[in-house]
Amino acid sequence: MSGIKVLIAIPCLLLGGTEYQTLTLAKALIDSGYEVRLVCYFEHDSRMIDYFQTLGVEVTLLSPQGIRPTSLLTTAVLLFQGFSHLLSTYHPAIVHVQYMAPGSLAIALFKLLGVKIVLATAHVPGHIYRHTFIPRFIAQWMSELFLCVSQSSEHAFFGVDPHLYSSELYAKGRKHFTLYNCTDLPDLPPNKVTAAPFTLGVVARLSHEKGIDSLLEAMPLILRAHPTLRLLIVGEGEQRKTLERLASTLSINPVITWAGLQPKESLPHWYAQMDMVIVPSRFEGFGLSAIEAMSYALPVVASAVDGLAEVVEDHVTGLLVPPENPLALSNAIITLLDNPYLQKQLGEAGRMRVKATFAYTLYQKSVAQLYGDVLKKRGN
Repeated sequence: MSGIKVLIAIPCLLLGGTEYQTLTLAKALIDSGYEVRLVCYFEHDSRMIDYFQTLGVEVTLLSPQGIRPTSLLTTAVLLFQGFSHLLSTYHPAIVHVQYMAPGSLAIALFKLLGVKIVLATAHVPGHIYRHTFIPRFIAQWMSELFLCVSQSSEHAFFGVDPHLYSSELYAKGRKHFTLYNCTDLPDLPPNKVTAAPFTLGVVARLSHEKGIDSLLEAMPLILRAHPTLRLLIVGEGEQRKTLERLASTLSINPVITWAGLQPKESLPHWYAQMDMVIVPSRFEGFGLSAIEAMSYALPVVASAVDGLAEVVEDHVTGLLVPPENPLALSNAIITLLDNPYLQKQLGEAGRMRVKATFAYTLYQKSVAQLYGDVLKKRGN
């Protein structure tokens, strides 16, 4: 596929899971021989831009100041003008839109501007959308393929049995599939010094949907059983101050390390300090931090919601609990704390699951197959 141009379109480029997975998509395309360029409409972080540029991806910023327009009209004008100029100079064969607000508008404008092949990927659980007829319409009439990052999301969007990407089904006319996210399979870090305190870890944006408050509310119960325990929270977000106040109210601040937002290259350092990873989300399209933890052979306790319930196999690679249930969460964590053998068993099984299902090599192969099928079907 040497020389075939792909344009990836995304509303924002911050240090988040969707952006990191978009970076992985760009890498998979480049490794498959495509030329890749990226357009960001609104907010951006210079570090994420650097990651793409290091890959050899040119990044176009429609709003250099990172400002999101406040009205639909000004948003449409900004996107139309930016897309029009970019298409006239770059001439991509495929535009791949990350379906985040304003995803529908971006797809409609690309089609209006004459793009023949538009792909879309939704990174959130479909049930949070009130009007699923919109992605269904887009899948049927405005995009070549509509991809979801979990089967639960695909089912919620389209109301039929989900399916991992299949060349055979695509050839028969299916317009939507699941394409799982992925992670690298890193070398395992050395074992922690045995004298170090046992550390629970969280790697997440500090926002309502991530459910960190449920973990904080569970901590007093956990600390009664294991008073030397530590909690390491890696991430930043609009709920940081609220969560800190909650921790203070619960008198658990002394055991918490708030590491803040960390760049991708430093995450191995932080995972190496964790003995167990907690993912207490209220909803989750996929659960990237869960597979990252599993790749390091760390046991995971996660909410039994959406894509997380596909990523983490209950009592096989981790433990699943109901969301927003601090008592169930504390019981599951204490169960693992009391059973080092089970910790090791779940961690090893999790790493094997990443290797078998969520490894980058598998993702890259699927992306190459999918793109090849689309181009072949469209006569490119």
